[in-house]
Amino acid sequence: MKRTIFVGLGRMILFLFIAAFAFGGQWIIDTGLNKLPENFKEKVSQANGTLVVTMDEPGIAVAEFSTESDARSLQTYGWKVMPDIELNWLPENETMLGVESTMEHIGSDEPYYRYQWHLPLIEADKAWDLGVKGQGARVAVLDSGIWYPHPDLANRIDHASSASFVPGTTYMDDNWHGTHVAGIIAAADNGRGVIGVAPEATLIAVKVMNKNGAGNASWACSGIIHAVNVGADVINLSIGGYLKKNGNPPYYTASDAAAVHTLYNRVVNWAYGKGVLVVCAAGNESFDYDASGTIIHLPAEAGAAIAISATGPYGLQDFDRPAHYTNFGKSAIWVAAPGGDSIFPGPTWMYDMILSDSIGGYSFASGTSQAAPVVCGIAALIISKYGKLTPGELKNRIAQAALDLGKKGRDDYYGRGRVNAYNAVK
Repeated sequence: MKRTIFVGLGRMILFLFIAAFAFGGQWIIDTGLNKLPENFKEKVSQANGTLVVTMDEPGIAVAEFSTESDARSLQTYGWKVMPDIELNWLPENETMLGVESTMEHIGSDEPYYRYQWHLPLIEADKAWDLGVKGQGARVAVLDSGIWYPHPDLANRIDHASSASFVPGTTYMDDNWHGTHVAGIIAAADNGRGVIGVAPEATLIAVKVMNKNGAGNASWACSGIIHAVNVGADVINLSIGGYLKKNGNPPYYTASDAAAVHTLYNRVVNWAYGKGVLVVCAAGNESFDYDASGTIIHLPAEAGAAIAISATGPYGLQDFDRPAHYTNFGKSAIWVAAPGGDSIFPGPTWMYDMILSDSIGGYSFASGTSQAAPVVCGIAALIISKYGKLTPGELKNRIAQAALDLGKKGRDDYYGRGRVNAYNAVK
């Protein structure tokens, strides 16, 4: 019997179309302080605001206001006030595509490891042979949630620490993206499907994106803060949106764009200061960070976060070629990792992608969204081997273990190199 394989396509033609914005009635208040002031609630109330979310540490809140002038009146206290804009965190054409597979010889009870070319490429199998499988490491997946009934993931999730910041939802995945990311990191070694880079790591599902791939700016910030507070060692952010530095009237001003950027810098750096490494997808638009001009990419360009570019084969050959879609630039890229490629109708195009878990089964997908969780899996292996490290130690070990490809030293596409799990823990 043929079985349906779902494929996520992440190519873009014009990257500016991936971000959409809406005001609603909610505004983010960034006090710039380590904690909210004692009289904060009173001041918001005096401005005719109603608090929706408070993040006492690091001093951020979301409130509902009936008018823009009421919200901006709080700027007299030296606080940054910005609309809680909605961003499309996924490319608009990164959708589920049903494909009739010819892989009839693969039974539902057989492992799909033979199609996970990215694992032997980074020598994850050699790391496992050392007994290093991610045990003891905690990785938060900030995404569309995780489809937690999946047999590869059911026993890997810390449900008590998982949460949703999308109003009216649980952390159950209703998109597919978060489940795919989670499987790349820590799908269990159970002989039932695929295996993750760190198959014994603990996953924390943090839903910050709705079923359409969009999310308010405050949701991701709230998710980062939550992940830190429940003891994550690493945070995976396979999401990305763009802001125009000169604003996008009437949705937000240049000042708002700068304030949102500052907000993300503060939250990411706060997480870093708490001992948590934030790993971000670099983006899929063939975008040069070194010539970004008037564009801000979040969260990849936020604070101490590290951005990951993608490599992928063509016709199951040349596995370390930069993927045709990957964003690049020495100013941003920390390391490269396998993210797969999807050049249709190239030979074996589907198998050039990354195979992982999905809602109700398994799927192929390609993108820097797939490269970032590979790095998070390696971070989990390092923690498993060496114990808790500072984020600086962790990201430097990842970089030092990478293979220097492309131009010698740090370069546009590979950063400090393509990651290698075995080198990181041997």
